[in-house]
Amino acid sequence: MHKENSRIAVLAETPVLKAIVTMALPVMLGMIVQVLYNLVDTFFIGLMNDVSQLAAANLGFPYFMITMAVGSVIGVGASSAISRFLGMKKNKEAGETAGLSMILVVLAGAAFTVFGLIFLEPLLFLLGARGEVLAPTREYLFPLILGASVIMANFSVGVTLRAEGAALETTIGMIAGSIVNIVLDPIMIFTLDMGIAGAAWATIIGNLVGLGCYLWCYKRKSILKLSFGANVWNPDYIRQIFTVGVPAGLNQVLMSVSNIVSNNLAASYGASVLASIGIAAKTNSLGILLLVGLSTGCQPLFGYNYGAKNRKRLVSLLTTGIILAFSLGLVMVGFYTATSRFLVSIFSNNSEVIATGRLVLTAMSSSAPLIGVIMMVMNSLQAFGKALPALILSTGRQGLFYLPLLFTLNALFGLYGFIFAQPVTDVIMAILATLMLVYILKTDPALKKAPGAEAVN
Repeated sequence: MHKENSRIAVLAETPVLKAIVTMALPVMLGMIVQVLYNLVDTFFIGLMNDVSQLAAANLGFPYFMITMAVGSVIGVGASSAISRFLGMKKNKEAGETAGLSMILVVLAGAAFTVFGLIFLEPLLFLLGARGEVLAPTREYLFPLILGASVIMANFSVGVTLRAEGAALETTIGMIAGSIVNIVLDPIMIFTLDMGIAGAAWATIIGNLVGLGCYLWCYKRKSILKLSFGANVWNPDYIRQIFTVGVPAGLNQVLMSVSNIVSNNLAASYGASVLASIGIAAKTNSLGILLLVGLSTGCQPLFGYNYGAKNRKRLVSLLTTGIILAFSLGLVMVGFYTATSRFLVSIFSNNSEVIATGRLVLTAMSSSAPLIGVIMMVMNSLQAFGKALPALILSTGRQGLFYLPLLFTLNALFGLYGFIFAQPVTDVIMAILATLMLVYILKTDPALKKAPGAEAVN
């Protein structure tokens, strides 16, 4: 009972800044470790002194992100429902939703593996693998296809566990899996002479360890009573999972699609440019995932207080969260601008890769403050169960606005247009996200008579 009361107190009563730090800091630390193991993959692959291997890792990464996106559909959708159920004191429904999400992710993972094995060669072509990059991309992709269920479940179960306020426990799982990945990378790539496939297998094993930690936490430390019986197939649970989860997953799917499209465009500039873009993207992901960690950590706070109709606390959480995200983004801009050459040179000593990578990294990081705002708003809309606004933001940033701008600016300005397409898109999306959030807070019927409503209308 003490464990349940302490977690609920963080969601419902702890001072706003302290609550955000309590929920978000462990997630951000876990995100740092996850980014580090992605960078370690790139570092050890770079030690093979083969630009084609670096390019192959870049081409295979969108598949990994799509796999995580499927887990995101289920995990984020279930997480939103769970936090709102807890805010409404409906613990039974929260436990049934968590159980259903686990069943769904196992079924989805199995289907994904079968599909990937059947259509492996067309998938390689779609990812942009050609010529000398084809063989190493196949070697890297095959383990990721076999381990699709593990990747999906690791992401999904971690997100649903966090929904009940178990931020620290979730972070321990993330860190444990990441450390295993980091340790196994050099062993499997070089000692066991598995090459780039070893990096992929290390990723799968690391995800498996993280998943094991989450399942142990559910068994020993969860405040929910998981249910796997026939009652979990409640149409309302399914609706809540997918109406919120699909926009969240679609954001990651479109991110992967845009990566595939941009990789195909970048391939026309040569393997060195493709490799430099991959290095810059993974290096920049440290800042992006810190912002994702901050906003993701806030999501249970948003969902619980929305479910409890505590508008005054909800607005305070949103305001503080957005200010923190914007400020963190400014720090990221300064850091990457000052260290871009050094960071890229860690992964490659090729002068062309370093020069291009420095330019790409500076451009990518320039919109970090706006990305912080976008992520915070998107997570709040998911927490509220606002499927359509979340869908608009998801499709806008990676599809509706970005892809047309990518082709247009690339055609007009070449490589410079190519790399600045995303920052231009982020300006548009930050404005749209802010307007959406203000409108929803003013018009949402669920908050009209909430405590503190008169203070913000």
